[in-house]
Amino acid sequence: MHKIVLLTGVFLLGMLNVCAQGQANNWYFGYGAGLNFSTGSPRALTDGSLYTLEGCATISDDDGNLLFYTDGITVYGADHSILTNGTGLFGNPSSTQSAIIIPQPDTPGIYYIFTVDTTTRQGETNEGVNYSIVDFTSDPDGVVREKNTPLLNYAAEKLSAVIKSCTDNSVWLVTLSSASGNQNFINTVYAFQLSSAGLDTSPVRSSAGFVVEDPRGNLKFSPDGTKLAIANASGGLFLADFDSESGTVTNTQRLNINSANYAAYGVEFSPNNRFLYSASSNNEDSRLGAGNHFSSLIQYDLEAADINASQVSLDESGYYRGSLQLGPDGKIYRALSLAYEEGLNSLGVIENPNALGTAANYNDQAIDLGTGVSYQGLPPFNQSLFNELDIIQNSISTTQLTLCDGENYVLGYEPVAGALYSWYKDGNLIAGATDYQLNISQPAGVSLPYTETYEFRLDPNDGSCEKVGVAEVTYYAYPSAATGLSLTQCEDAGTADGLSIFNLTQVQEELTGGATELTVSYHLNATDAASESNAIDPVGYENTNPTETVYARVTNPAGCSITVPIDLIVSSSAANAAVLEGCDLDDTGFAEFDLSQADAQVLDGISGNYEIHYYPTEEAALLEDSALELPQLYTNQTAYNETVYARVENNNACFAISTVDLILIPRPDFSLETEAIYCEASYPEIQTYSPDYTDLEPSRTYSYEWFPEGQTTPYLETNLPGDHTLRVTDVNTGCFREATITILEEQIPIIDNIEVTDATENNTATITLSGNGAYEVAIDDETGPYQDELFFDGLTPGFHTLYVRSKNACTAISQEFSIIGFSKYFTPNGDGYHDYWQVQGISAMVQPGTVIRIFNRYGKLLKELNPLSQGWDGTFSGTNLPADDYWFQVNLEDGRVFKSHFTLKR
Repeated sequence: MHKIVLLTGVFLLGMLNVCAQGQANNWYFGYGAGLNFSTGSPRALTDGSLYTLEGCATISDDDGNLLFYTDGITVYGADHSILTNGTGLFGNPSSTQSAIIIPQPDTPGIYYIFTVDTTTRQGETNEGVNYSIVDFTSDPDGVVREKNTPLLNYAAEKLSAVIKSCTDNSVWLVTLSSASGNQNFINTVYAFQLSSAGLDTSPVRSSAGFVVEDPRGNLKFSPDGTKLAIANASGGLFLADFDSESGTVTNTQRLNINSANYAAYGVEFSPNNRFLYSASSNNEDSRLGAGNHFSSLIQYDLEAADINASQVSLDESGYYRGSLQLGPDGKIYRALSLAYEEGLNSLGVIENPNALGTAANYNDQAIDLGTGVSYQGLPPFNQSLFNELDIIQNSISTTQLTLCDGENYVLGYEPVAGALYSWYKDGNLIAGATDYQLNISQPAGVSLPYTETYEFRLDPNDGSCEKVGVAEVTYYAYPSAATGLSLTQCEDAGTADGLSIFNLTQVQEELTGGATELTVSYHLNATDAASESNAIDPVGYENTNPTETVYARVTNPAGCSITVPIDLIVSSSAANAAVLEGCDLDDTGFAEFDLSQADAQVLDGISGNYEIHYYPTEEAALLEDSALELPQLYTNQTAYNETVYARVENNNACFAISTVDLILIPRPDFSLETEAIYCEASYPEIQTYSPDYTDLEPSRTYSYEWFPEGQTTPYLETNLPGDHTLRVTDVNTGCFREATITILEEQIPIIDNIEVTDATENNTATITLSGNGAYEVAIDDETGPYQDELFFDGLTPGFHTLYVRSKNACTAISQEFSIIGFSKYFTPNGDGYHDYWQVQGISAMVQPGTVIRIFNRYGKLLKELNPLSQGWDGTFSGTNLPADDYWFQVNLEDGRVFKSHFTLKR
């Protein structure tokens, strides 16, 4: 039993504390985040309406049913809608503790919301501390009245509360401000008393013992109300004594933070009042994002001779500042965020805050908030709600005790001189139980699990308040004993040494009967199992003797356990190796195998009813590793060749392990052109098409088949257009590959038209072809150059030949055409050059009916020229005409008429 030091002075909160702790069972905070503690462990709530970066408050009734919550501005009811008149309160979501909710003592249905404002930008009005009242007496859904009644014109962002008197249950509401209550340096503690008569608006003032400017940070009472922790961010962390009778603060001392994260923000006391926890930050600019902020979580021992020297760092992380709050389960919760507006979906937890140093066991990001987001704030409560005596004293829980069937226990607390003690069970006084300890045992004849609640009341008998401790005791039955358990494993039949590897968890279902609340550990001997020591890894255990027994310890949530022996048996039976082969249809070395097709091979010649499961390794098969068991349709993971393992079972006992080889056979590798040309002009000539067989394995035998011809030669001989498919088959494996060549018949080109533009400065010809081939054209030279464009320009007058040929060398054709043109001059001097003038481009085939007339400059007809003749020699009636310009008129057979002139040169 741990020794608990009983603090002297005024004891706070008796019976009220027992029945009222349900007031803290629901928390709403952050962005849609919440927790419910009704079942002990917190459960995430995601139905809230808050979006607050810092301040918030929540209150439930004594039974833990949600009443309402707020961010300091808007009040939301149990159905998460806004209460009547529930907007416009003078709190601020950017205020550290923007609100706290306190039930009016001994006045059912009346709740006070105290709010504190802050300023986030220059010129804003700070509304200070105000209170509003929520009334459930006139409306069962609650209505806000007497809204925003002022108490102080200015205050730091801090509110906390604690019971003043257990006689009338009055409460102190405490905040900090300047001596005047107006905006100035923060140096004064203000305590307002709330009683059944209402709120006394004349506060008790105490010197804070320091002067600071920074209003940020939390204010918290110890659960017993004797200490006050004040976090002032950059202004430092302070600890003071509090007198709950007078409401005054004394003995303020500054606590150092031995870290670069010097700015205290979150503070909280342990349930036993001995330890103080601080969450501080590096106070970096709030506008900066994640990666710029760092924080520390520190514990101080308030019973140490030097409190500053006692500090222990529990966590150093890249978090922004965050609040701390004690929960109904006796654990302390930490708000987590990465930056001012970058929250997280989890909270940190100090699991055992009553323990010294790292034994307090900080668990980072331990509480999953679901879709809710944590920022800097958590809801504060009347800290007296968490002030209870620890009458269990087992360093596990202060309120819940689990015992085994028939087990006895001693509840109790440290004796206090002159005190009076009383004990209650399930609300009924236990006659004669007046000692500081109580022996308890399981009632006879009850069905397990069975729960009863014990309450211990300590009256100091000195006029101060009664203190209370509560223990919820649950008795559990021992797990049902399983007998005759054995585990049969396979081994290499060739070795047959009786040794193998085991997955002991294969008997876990038999050990627990499917009860998920039971835990199982495995041990080499019964002594270790009974003492819960030297547990062995159940997966991959290697037996050292052919005949061996290990022991399982089966434990229920109460810690009640039994020891069960497990006999390990090794089977040397053998099954058959199997081979599954397939053709590599995707040419990747990977394919899907139906492993069930190996069943018949594995069990060939083996009689009985067996199940077969497949695994990637022999060890996985031996351990029956469900995470590695292969599906029936399995794609190999090693190209072309892979071995998997079949586990053959009979009634869940391993019969044999055998190999299954998965083999993918490459298909014959060849290539075939996808298209080829057959020339129409060549028909009916047979053409040969030969695939590329370079990559075929020469040592293997292949067969060839062409479709639709049915040819069985490696090459194709045909004069038929269309698709032709070749199948090459490996005669030994039956694997084949198919490829298709499409033979296109190229037609002989047809010259449909040669459209000429002539008798111009730039004579042109435009060609029109028909046919399905790829053709090219040239002019006057059969050897080219050839061009794809079916257009020529700059053509000289006279006769030209068009050549058309296939790009695939199928065929070539030609056609002559003419360009009509006229010489600009002629020289009839008998030298054989330009001795005659004639219209060019006319022949017996091309416009032979053309009429040509020649005139002198005076319009006298000199010659009507035959277009098929040699031409005009420059004479008239046998006489040479002089050098001069002469005019002509050409009437072409196609109806065109040209008039112009030319020069006769002598």
